[in-house]
Amino acid sequence: MKPKEKTRPFHSRIEAVTKFLPKFETISPDNFARIIPSSGETEEGPVVGHLEYHPEVYKFMKTSYKNGLVLGFDWGAWSHEALRYMNDPQLVRTASLTTCLKLLTAHLRAERFCDGHLQSVLKTGHITAVLRRLDLILRSNSALRTELAD
Repeated sequence: MKPKEKTRPFHSRIEAVTKFLPKFETISPDNFARIIPSSGETEEGPVVGHLEYHPEVYKFMKTSYKNGLVLGFDWGAWSHEALRYMNDPQLVRTASLTTCLKLLTAHLRAERFCDGHLQSVLKTGHITAVLRRLDLILRSNSALRTELAD
């Protein structure tokens, strides 16, 4: 993160990603990403192609990293916990700020190792649910102050 971003208030850094909520709510689940077919073959056979995300998804990813919301923790070891939240939307509705940031981190980092992971959690509405929860925490100043004190 650049020095300027470090000095920005934490709530404005969260707000930078929650601004994607209305955008993601208007994108059809099938339009978050698409496969771009390869134009050729190799000696080993056809090349499958690559995944291309909607421009707003790329902006979301960049904004998350730029604002320091991708945490430095062992997200791989925490993946069993992330799976609980993915499988139970009610847990997301009551998740803490830290848990929401851990979920975003786990999904964004997983995408670097598994193409299409982010597409999957966008299609199911999980990322949108996390952003809704962050937005609720953000609008509740007392909840945000409590989270920051921990």
